[in-house]
Amino acid sequence: MRLKQPLSYFILALLSSSTLACLQHSQRRATALEIRDQVNARRAPLASKKTAIHKVRVFDGQCFTSPQTVVFANGRITADTNDIETVIDGSGQFLIPGLIDSHVHVPDLVGLANITSYGVTTALNMACGDYAACAALKNNNQEDLASLLSSGIGAVGNGSGNGALQPPPDQLVYPDTNLPELVAWAFGNGSDYYKLISKPASLSQAQQDTIVSAAHDVPGRQTMTHAADLVSLQQAVASKSDGLQHIPDDGLLPSSTIAAIKKNKQFVTPTMTIFKYGYSNPLVFAFLGRTNSTNATYAHVEENVRRLHKAGIPILAGTDAVGAIVPGIDLPFGATLHGELQLLNGVGLTPASALRAGTIVSATWHRLFDRGEIKIGKRADLVLLNSNPLLNISNTRDIAKVWVGGVEVQDVAKLT
Repeated sequence: MRLKQPLSYFILALLSSSTLACLQHSQRRATALEIRDQVNARRAPLASKKTAIHKVRVFDGQCFTSPQTVVFANGRITADTNDIETVIDGSGQFLIPGLIDSHVHVPDLVGLANITSYGVTTALNMACGDYAACAALKNNNQEDLASLLSSGIGAVGNGSGNGALQPPPDQLVYPDTNLPELVAWAFGNGSDYYKLISKPASLSQAQQDTIVSAAHDVPGRQTMTHAADLVSLQQAVASKSDGLQHIPDDGLLPSSTIAAIKKNKQFVTPTMTIFKYGYSNPLVFAFLGRTNSTNATYAHVEENVRRLHKAGIPILAGTDAVGAIVPGIDLPFGATLHGELQLLNGVGLTPASALRAGTIVSATWHRLFDRGEIKIGKRADLVLLNSNPLLNISNTRDIAKVWVGGVEVQDVAKLT
C-alpha cells in the first residue's frame, strides 16, 4: 500500500485548468513540535466561571427571543442559577451559538486562535497529511480555542494528472489499492471523516463507491467529497458520499442531480468564498498559471447554490480559508466565515437561514449534536453580538464577547 503522504497537494488540488477551489496546496503547515511550541508560548486561558448573561435576546434557530437569562457552567448551558460567579448585562445585545466553519484548512495554533477570535468555535479541517501534527493541533489542551475536527489524507486517483499540482506517486490511489484498508488506516490514525477528491480522470465511480461504502461500514463515520465541476459532482452524488464539498462553476446543476442529492440525503458545503476570491483576484489565476478559457463563471456558483437552497438541500457554511499564501493572496481565518454568511444571504438564504447554515445546520449534518444551538445541556459555545444579525447578516461581525465551552476568549476581533 502507498500510504506515506505528506500533506501538500490538497490546497491547490482543485485549482486546475477547469475548476477553482482549495488554495491549500501552497500552505505551509506546522509540525507537531512547532504546535507544541506554540502552545507553550500562549498565555494561559481564563478560568471557566459560572456565568449568567441577563436581559439578552437569544437566537432560537428562527428568531431572537425576548430578553432572558442564559447561564452556563462547566462548559455547558444550565438551568441552575445558584452560585453565579460572573454576571453580564446583555441589555440590547444578541446571543448566537458559536459559529462553525465546515470547510477550512487551519495549519497551526496561530490560525486556530485567529479563527476563534472571530466567533468560530468549531472548525472542520478538510485535509491532513501529517497525522502527528493534526493530533497535536486537535488535542492542544487550550480551552479557549475552537474545537477542531479533521479529515486525514484524502483519496485522489493516479490518473488525475494535474501538471505541477500532480501529487507524488505514493500519494495516489491506484487500481490495485486496497480501498477498505486505506479507509481503515486513515480512521485508525485519527481521521474524523474520510475525504475523497473527485475530479476529471481521478477516482473512478467504482472506486468512489467502494471508499464511501467502506467508510460507512465504520460506525458513525462520514465521507466528504471534493467536487467542483459538474461531472465530478455527479460522481460524488452517485457514490452517496455524505458531504459534497464546493460547487460546480462550469455549468448549471440539472434538476435530476439536485433531486438525487435530496433523495440521498446529502448536504452541500459550497464554499462560495473561495470562488468569489478566485474570480475577483487576478493574482490567484496568475499564481496558478491558469487562464479561465472554459465556461466556468462565478455566476454559475451563485445560481447553483440558489437552486440547491430552493430545492431544500441542506447548505452548510464553509470557507476553504487557508490564511496567507504569498503576498497578495490571503484568505483569512474567521473573517471569511462572516463573509460566507453574507454570500449565502445574497443568493436567497434569509439572514436566519444563513445563520443556521453556520450553526445548527452544520452541527446537525456533521453529527455534532452537543452544539449549534443555545439550549440546556448544550456546549456553551456562544457569541454575544452588539447588533441584530437578522436585520443585516453582516452584524455577525459586531462581536462583543466569545466563549468556547464556557471559557471566555481573551482576544476578540472587532470587525466593525
